[in-house]
Amino acid sequence: MKISTVCLFVATLLVLAVISCGDDRPRFNADIEKPVHRSPSPAPSMADADPRTQDMVFIPAGEFVMGSIDKNVSEDEKPAHTVFINSFYIDRHEVTNSQYQKFIRATGHPAPCVDKPWAAPYNWHGTEYPEGKGDYPVVLVSWDDAQAYARWAGKRLPTEAEWEKAMRGNLVSKPYPFGDRLEMSHANFNKGFLRHNALQPVERFAPNGYGLYDMAGNVWEWCQDWYHESYYTISPSHNPAGPPEGVYRVLRGGAWVNDKEFLRCSQRGKNVPDGKSHIIGFRCALSVEEQRLNQPPSTPSALEKNLTAGTAHTPNERSR
Repeated sequence: MKISTVCLFVATLLVLAVISCGDDRPRFNADIEKPVHRSPSPAPSMADADPRTQDMVFIPAGEFVMGSIDKNVSEDEKPAHTVFINSFYIDRHEVTNSQYQKFIRATGHPAPCVDKPWAAPYNWHGTEYPEGKGDYPVVLVSWDDAQAYARWAGKRLPTEAEWEKAMRGNLVSKPYPFGDRLEMSHANFNKGFLRHNALQPVERFAPNGYGLYDMAGNVWEWCQDWYHESYYTISPSHNPAGPPEGVYRVLRGGAWVNDKEFLRCSQRGKNVPDGKSHIIGFRCALSVEEQRLNQPPSTPSALEKNLTAGTAHTPNERSR
């Protein structure tokens, strides 16, 4: 099994910050700068009876601008494009050690453990997580581990588009989930000598506009999609679910070891599916259609088909 080290992981994701001056400003596209706004829809009342959604947040269907309008960002964040996403639920916070423990005890799935010195503080011993860390995000989990947990919980991993829509918290074209700036009270990230310097429990920092915690910082989070650097140039406008195949899976959100540039809403990361790290965790999602029909979540290969078949509507169709 391939194990990504911290140095290799950070080097892969490194983005050079370019300081603009004079007329060298980010360019804006009028068509995407002012997307159609919709009033948030109430969560379906039947969700109250579904234990899967008890600690999840309802994200209403609608458009948002995915990617970045800043010309200085990495090419894989371009072009910014308007995407329509069906309504869905997403976990309020990252999956914790105590939640993951129930999964491995119920299924016999291998516990998080990596035979490397840097992993020692995060390694489990049998089915026991590190002492006193029950409300910390589970780490040292591969994409395959995260997928297995999500299926066991009757959920799935969020698509990259769902994840970015949720992270933005209903803000339009802002670099961070809290607006134009990111403060130390907003997220767990590295800010030089002011860094928090360690993984933190979930819900320690402020929630975003949707009431979601740690969408920026703490740990990178696995998404359902395969990664491709130019996917945005061919991405469908309704419920994109990533390319059909690839080498890497998408990571989002940044981690406590990263500078704030890595915590931007449009920042994309990646790692091999069997890669494990002390700065990678995950959270789960569930589409409203899956929840209403009490269906098991879609497999990765069927996800895009299920999201778009029969339930996707253009904004014009929904307003008729």
